[in-house]
Amino acid sequence: MTLSLVSRRTLLVAAAALPFAPPALAQSGFPSTEAGARAVAAQFLATSGVDQAAAMKRLRPTQADYLAVYKEPVAGALEAENDRHWEKGETLRVGAQRTEILMIVVPTDDLIDGKPVLSEFPGGYRRVLPYLKRGIPIARFRYVEPGKTTGLAVDGLVHVNGRWVLMPKPWTVVKAE
Repeated sequence: MTLSLVSRRTLLVAAAALPFAPPALAQSGFPSTEAGARAVAAQFLATSGVDQAAAMKRLRPTQADYLAVYKEPVAGALEAENDRHWEKGETLRVGAQRTEILMIVVPTDDLIDGKPVLSEFPGGYRRVLPYLKRGIPIARFRYVEPGKTTGLAVDGLVHVNGRWVLMPKPWTVVKAE
């Protein structure tokens, strides 16, 4: 396939502008599939060469994102809880020896409906099921050493409003019964 000069120039200008794009646009290049979630997670591997602090900032949810995934009062409480971590500029610290990603991506419907995949998510998710909205791709993954199944676990990567955002450990804002 041959690109015309105009389309090459457009492509170069678009690529050059991406680092300056708003977070929603910058993350929208990752589709709402397992491959998209895997690409987001791969940014935090030690060998990625990506500015991990910037990548993490792009995963910060907006109030609209929380409301699209969770019903109140969980949406607001989770936003308030997570804002403390986002303000500190925390990022994922993946050790250099962890070079593989084990991942599960399912629609939230599968969790709400109690399908077997629910057992692959942290047990606390059972507490937030009444507040979780349907139709949202959600991922849980682990950074592991080759051949191992345990490692740094991350949950709550969701694709909402056209981009991937991170809403980890939502059960922390719901009282255990």
